[in-house]
Amino acid sequence: MITRSVQLTRLAPAHRALAEGRYAAAHALLEDAARRTPARRTQAQYHLHLAAAEALGGEEGVDRGRRALVEAARLDPGCVTHPLYRALHWEFRALRGATASEVRRGMRGLDAQHDAVAAYHAASALYLAGAARTARRALHALTSEALPAYLRWRRASLLGMAAADAGAWQEAADAFGSSWTEAPPEERVREGVRLASALLELGRFDEMAPLLDAVDAAEVDRSLRSKARQLAGRAEIGLGNPGRALGALAEAERIAPEADLRDEAVQAAVQALLLQGRSAEAAERLEQLVARAPAEARAVTMHERAAALLDADLADEAEAVLVGVLSDPDYAYRAEATADLADARLRRGDLAGAEETGHQALAAGAVAPACLTLGQVAFEYFALDDAAGWFEQAASAATPGEPIWLAAQQLLADVFIQRGPEGAERVLIHARLALAHTEPNSEWAVSLHAHVAQARSWLGGFDRILN
Repeated sequence: MITRSVQLTRLAPAHRALAEGRYAAAHALLEDAARRTPARRTQAQYHLHLAAAEALGGEEGVDRGRRALVEAARLDPGCVTHPLYRALHWEFRALRGATASEVRRGMRGLDAQHDAVAAYHAASALYLAGAARTARRALHALTSEALPAYLRWRRASLLGMAAADAGAWQEAADAFGSSWTEAPPEERVREGVRLASALLELGRFDEMAPLLDAVDAAEVDRSLRSKARQLAGRAEIGLGNPGRALGALAEAERIAPEADLRDEAVQAAVQALLLQGRSAEAAERLEQLVARAPAEARAVTMHERAAALLDADLADEAEAVLVGVLSDPDYAYRAEATADLADARLRRGDLAGAEETGHQALAAGAVAPACLTLGQVAFEYFALDDAAGWFEQAASAATPGEPIWLAAQQLLADVFIQRGPEGAERVLIHARLALAHTEPNSEWAVSLHAHVAQARSWLGGFDRILN
């Protein structure tokens, strides 16, 4: 961590203070050590470690940290080649917006093999600049035992964030579990919220509550409190409690100091409203998000709103929104939006428009939803053979149990019941497949049970025609 010719005898107390979360005391100890040391090279090293302590504060420590680096270089110009100096220089640059390529280029050749503190700050610089994958590799190579105690939990936390960015949620949960366990009391709450985020992604909803409840009793900023309430709401959604989720999410939205946090809470509230069947309200909340969405996210948010409008049987409004979505030539889900537009036109009774748009969606690759709509158009024209063909294609292109597959099976049962006794066996096949995934108290369940009874009657009480 230091050059062999410089002994920093007063560094250990500062590191102990950092490990205990006494940051002001640690800064004071390092400043005092630099003042009391006559050797300029030793003074420079204390200022270098003061800069490292300031770097732990993120953006708040940048100005003071850079001043400490300047003072270190003034006292000992040679220290600018020190691995820790270079790592800190680029960490502060990253905090001020330096790109990943700039940071990589600036730290090229940096040898922190024998300086674990420098290796940690180098990894932090990479992560802050957006090079999370490179940072993650560096953190895997840096053992916790090589670091002073105050950086061990921070290494775990940084590794958790890098793993989360890569979608490696089990690794993230393991890392955040370590940082939550090892962090000083005033830092544990934040690490607990990070751990809760990873547990949410793993579907371990019932493990989140103790971590999030700790936020209520702690002195934390509004951003962290809002994030915790949002996670609590999303956990309730996962547990099947959308009503309770809405209460937590409303609180998250109310106290959020930043627009991004408010929008995250609204997005989760939309999910809870949809689970309650309150699709029109969900569409209203999504309209708020559309108004605030950045250009690159506007089309996808509009598409989500159109889907909610369709669920609410507001086909006219949905059609208008989908036309707007399709005006974006770069929208990644144009095929799906085209299929939804065909569905909206079908619901409006515009069979010709639904058929034309359905064929466009099919050509664009949205096979299952397009075939479902085209089958419904054929059914409306009482073209039963065509309808059955389209519904069979829709079911084949969909995953068993998902909504389009279920709708196709339900409608196939409807088609074959229209054929009378000759369709009895097919009625039983499709009705029973559908009933396995249909809500027991729904209108569809009543209709499907009636179809089964009618088909069995045609078959003399059996499930197939007897020879």
